[in-house]
Amino acid sequence: MFEFGPVIADRPDISAEHQATALPRKVLLTSTCWWPLAARLALRFASLGCSVEAMCPAQHPLYKTRAIQRTYAYSPWQPHQALTAAVSAAKPGLIVPCDDRALSHILAFQAAHPDSAVAHVSALSFCPQKSHPFLLKRGNLIKLARDLGLRAPEMRQVRGADDVRIAVADFGLPVVLKADGSWGGMGVIVAHTAAEAESARSTLLRRFSLASALRWLFMKHDPYQLLPALSGAKPQIYIQRYVPGHAANIAAASWHGEWLAGIQVEALLTRNSVGSSTVVQTIDHPDMTHAAKALFRHLGVSGFYGLDFILEDGTGHAHLIEMNARATPTTHLALGPGRDPVAALAAKLQGSRHTIAAPVTHKSVIALFPDAWLLTPHSQHLADGYHDVPWEEPDLVRELTRPPHTVRGTPAQLWRMLRG
Repeated sequence: MFEFGPVIADRPDISAEHQATALPRKVLLTSTCWWPLAARLALRFASLGCSVEAMCPAQHPLYKTRAIQRTYAYSPWQPHQALTAAVSAAKPGLIVPCDDRALSHILAFQAAHPDSAVAHVSALSFCPQKSHPFLLKRGNLIKLARDLGLRAPEMRQVRGADDVRIAVADFGLPVVLKADGSWGGMGVIVAHTAAEAESARSTLLRRFSLASALRWLFMKHDPYQLLPALSGAKPQIYIQRYVPGHAANIAAASWHGEWLAGIQVEALLTRNSVGSSTVVQTIDHPDMTHAAKALFRHLGVSGFYGLDFILEDGTGHAHLIEMNARATPTTHLALGPGRDPVAALAAKLQGSRHTIAAPVTHKSVIALFPDAWLLTPHSQHLADGYHDVPWEEPDLVRELTRPPHTVRGTPAQLWRMLRG
């Protein structure tokens, strides 16, 4: 079960002198999800000379790395107070959200308390407040992209069944329905018939209901869904024109609107039809780079960003379908000049020149650990590709090859058995 409260833990194996590293070099990672990316980012930042601290739930993979010098409890009931306490204690030069919910907490606090220390650091870490609407609302970002002349499939707001029927008539089938405040493909439905499209809106809204939040708490020991559900707020639903093709994305770093570095990949295998990638192949698509640079420049953003595209069948054109204002699964990789987002951002944080690290691999196919092992163990790609495993951290490797802590309990195991 997650621990709550203002718990602050120092790493006993790190000296006090080391814990007092110069403040501008300090990175604060924030994470509410049992995702391996936060731990991988911690290792990369630490290897580049940054002091790394983290705000996360108990039992998080971050606790299994030797890179974290101090941890702060992430309260599901009072996230803003927890954030204030962590920033006040850590005094970071950079805040890095590692999932969408952590990002939403920071942006909400920045908007509510614009003169606070959290707002000051987050403005430097992500973006000015004027850019928030484009980071929090999928529809606003796609409209901006289209206004900038970028390829992006039309997206409309859905308020009721009539909006769905009109969009289906205009777009044709299939169509894609999406909910704000979702991630990992959980808030995305591809509808292949008019009936599926009309029911998709209700399905997406149910995922944010109190009943769903209580089930999440009971089955996965995850309380973070409860507070939004109790507030009664409903997510905005959108419908988007479908582009036939295959998924690709960029994991990039920006600094006050300036493109720093980025890794472009095409998805070879994914968790499901709309989920995150498990095996990727590195590519170089000029349209994807152009889209990222144009959006960064217009929004004046800093930090890590993930841009998702569809590479259209037949033409190969890259169509932007969404942008995440956070690190994404390939962000931590070091793939050589221009393709090392963490090193590029760390150099800006430290006020030094960007040191180019040796590429971790020259192979184009990369199996993302641990999902590639756990979900597609018999794929030929695993035999041919580079395995992105943090062998230098055996405790972390063991932790990541186990089921997530949130699904190790008896209720979750029984639920999986019942569902086959």
